[in-house]
Amino acid sequence: VEAIPTFLEKLQVIQCMDVAEQSLTALEMLSKKHHKSILHAKGVPACLMYLDFFSMSAQVKALTVTANSCQGLQAEEFVLVQEAIPIISSRLKSDDKKSVDLACQALSRLADSYKLDKERLAEIGKPEVLENLQELLQKPTVSPNTFTTCLHILVILTSNTPTTSLRLLKQDMGGTLKKLLVVPAFPENLPSSSKSLNQGLDADMVELIPRSPQELYEMVCLVGELLP
Repeated sequence: VEAIPTFLEKLQVIQCMDVAEQSLTALEMLSKKHHKSILHAKGVPACLMYLDFFSMSAQVKALTVTANSCQGLQAEEFVLVQEAIPIISSRLKSDDKKSVDLACQALSRLADSYKLDKERLAEIGKPEVLENLQELLQKPTVSPNTFTTCLHILVILTSNTPTTSLRLLKQDMGGTLKKLLVVPAFPENLPSSSKSLNQGLDADMVELIPRSPQELYEMVCLVGELLP
């Protein structure tokens, strides 16, 4: 634990990329049990400061440290992660699946930490964060766990902040949810009894997209938060 400030210094004043990446490896291991020490040493912004210059494996380690450090935050600890939120959000658009998963996990832990704090939820749910979360939901490559986590973040962000709900509605979140819930139903895919009952209504027929119970639960919760 005493070595944490030294490791973080290697990330802020990079003299050798190999040394910096070795420091990230050490911090990743330490963050499993000592994430509070890393957080209080301003480790989250330090790990993300030169994120784009690291190899992909090192970026994943930096995001792992960040996600671990975002667990169970207190009100006074928000300032230690606040400036990192735009960087975390930007990784939701990454082509690297693991980076996306970790960024989503970090935002979820932030949202859970402040789920009863309207002011901080508004700080987390800035327009670019909401846009990136909405885009992530529509990515065909998103993993089921991250899809559910993404929905969970949006539910929390809208539960106590009406302005966030309004912003999502303006971004056509209703249309996004519809695309995620149903697809047009073609007559040849329907049972014969349904065909006879629904003749002439082909344009309005839809069928549900198969979803896990947890996915459906989060989606219904989000619909509920968006309703007036």
